[in-house]
Formats: sequence, C-alpha cells, structure tokens
Amino acid sequence: MSYTTNYSIALEELSDLSDKHLLVQLSGEGIRLLGLDENRQPLLLEIYQFEINEEDASISLKDWIMDKKDWIRQWKKVHVLYQSQQVTLIPSALYGNDNGKEWLDCQFGDLFKGTMLTDLHLNGEHYTVFRMPSSVYSAMADLHSNATHTHQLTTWMQELNKRNHPEEGILYLVIDQHRIFMALHHTGWKFFQQLDYQTPDDVSYLVLSVLQQFGLAPESTKVEWSGWMETSSALYLDLYKYLGNLALSPMPDGIQLNDRQLQGMNAHFFTPLIQAGLCVS
Repeated sequence: MSYTTNYSIALEELSDLSDKHLLVQLSGEGIRLLGLDENRQPLLLEIYQFEINEEDASISLKDWIMDKKDWIRQWKKVHVLYQSQQVTLIPSALYGNDNGKEWLDCQFGDLFKGTMLTDLHLNGEHYTVFRMPSSVYSAMADLHSNATHTHQLTTWMQELNKRNHPEEGILYLVIDQHRIFMALHHTGWKFFQQLDYQTPDDVSYLVLSVLQQFGLAPESTKVEWSGWMETSSALYLDLYKYLGNLALSPMPDGIQLNDRQLQGMNAHFFTPLIQAGLCVS
C-alpha cells in the first residue's frame, strides 16, 4: 500500500452517514478527515500519510481514493480543504476574472499550468486564488457529487473575522508540518500569509520579523497558536524563548472534544480542522 493510516478514531456511532458531513483536508504530506454530525460536532478523525516524493505522493492519492471513494460517497456532503502552496490573497477591488491567473503567475510562474480555483470571502473584501495540478483537482472533484472545494487560508480568515481582536495587536499562528499560517491584526488586518519552513529558527525569525515590521514588542504582544506543535517540541521552546505572551488558541465554542477522547493526541492538533469544519457550508 502506498499510504499509511497514522491515526483513526470514531468519536460516535457511524452506522448511518446519510445526514453527516465529511471534511477532507489535502496537504502535501497526506490527508486528514473530520466527520461532523448535523450539529457540527466531531464524529471521526483520521490521518493518512503519503509517500514523500511528489511522484509517489500522486500514486498514494490515487490509491487512497480508490480504496475510500465508496465509503466517502455515503456521506451527505463532502468539503475538500486544500493547502496548495500556490495561493494568493487578492482584494476584491483589484480582482477580475481575467487577472486571477496573472496574479498567481507573477508570484509562482508555471505559465498558467494547473487548475485555478477562487474563493470569495464572506465579507466580500478578498478573494483567495489558488492553483494545483489538474490531475489532483480532477481526482478530488470526482470524490463526491455534492462537494465543495476551498483553501484553508479562506476558512481560517473566516474564523478569525469572527473574533474580537485586542487593540494593542495580536498575531495568530496555525502550525502544520513544515507550513505555518500567520495573521497580524492591529487596528485592522496588517499581514496574512501562508509560509513554508524547515527549522524552528525559520518560524521564530518570521514571527519576530513581522512583529518588528509593524512596531509590536515580542515581549508583550499576544501570539495565539494552534495546530501541530507540542509544548515540549523544539519549535515551541524556540518561540517561547522570544515571545512573552504565547497562548494556545481555544477550541471553538460549543465543540465537545477533549484529550481523553483522542487516545494520546492533543485536542489542539485538530483545532484548525474543526474551525474549518464550522466555516464550510
């Protein structure tokens, strides 16, 4: 088998999926699944790891779809959440149907290759424009007849726009495996980006650079985080060394999930996925 099941836990009975929603998060490393009941409470959490290199990962995706498609089609609706590397935010005033690909090509090149998707944010102020290999999109689009497709940057911005942000400024982080999402709010949004990293030093440097750029003190500015980081990890300890107000992001209101249910996993690993599950429709 070209992929590995790293984690699988059912939080509730899954005998009837006809009124349930399934969130499928696709990253470069693999797939994560979040099952949700009609009240958007978590039902299922699964993690699949793909092979490392790009060619083998493509095979892994095809094999996973072949194995899972009949089961996936039992769900009422499927929401596909992408972590495409080629993504950009465009203010609505600057976006047009003819220039979306040009924005991507200016940043990433590729001469218009691949499939471009566009999300309009709920507040109407931005578009998320992202691109992926056409074979990947075609495979994911064939998963379910009732499916939505969006980028994680879009759902995260939607979640953050529900918050009350402190006037003195706040930096939000989502930590993933070799990828972070960063958002700075200080009397309005100042910075929003998805970035790849290799070492803890990379993340600390980026965080400190953004705070410095906007005149915010690392010793006092709140930095709220969630995702795949343990408090004993080298990444957390490196951030803790520089930041005086590093805080864990709370689980969304009304979600019933705790560490005891997760058989050794930390609940905050799944916070970004659950946030996304509450934002898709």
